[in-house]
Amino acid sequence: MNRRSALKNLSMVLGTTALPSWAYQWNTQSFTAAQGPNTELLGAVVNAIIPETDSPGAKTIGAHLYIERMVKDCMSKEDQQAFQNGLQKLVSSALKNHQKAFQQLSSQDQINLLTGLQNSSMPEDNQFFKRIKGLTIASYTSSEYFLTQHRNYTIAPGFYHGCVPVQ
Repeated sequence: MNRRSALKNLSMVLGTTALPSWAYQWNTQSFTAAQGPNTELLGAVVNAIIPETDSPGAKTIGAHLYIERMVKDCMSKEDQQAFQNGLQKLVSSALKNHQKAFQQLSSQDQINLLTGLQNSSMPEDNQFFKRIKGLTIASYTSSEYFLTQHRNYTIAPGFYHGCVPVQ
């Protein structure tokens, strides 16, 4: 087992336990209307990872907004720069291979580019894919939609009844 990889994964898991309060049961109203320069690109990426089917996709629930906020608020400057470099690599490979922006590609071409990053021999490409996929899944599974529609989440799951006969 690769110790360095295990330590990175452990730090990612432990890092998610210290998330800000807005990161739990969020919805699209949780974020301000200000969007960054990569909002459209991130929307296309998360839509390729969790597309819309009979249930809303990641872009529909606003996972790209969550990811932008996570990158801005929770990552170090070095990690933010690595994330931006990964996005730029994705843009440049889309332009090089298909002569189109990533957002304008067909869903199959988008998936092929992301799979290329996943299977890349360059560790920074592989790490970027793991990070974007992990953030997409984390944003989807912590969204208000997922928690209320698929997990039957309630804020107060039980009630205290003090006058109940005990048998």
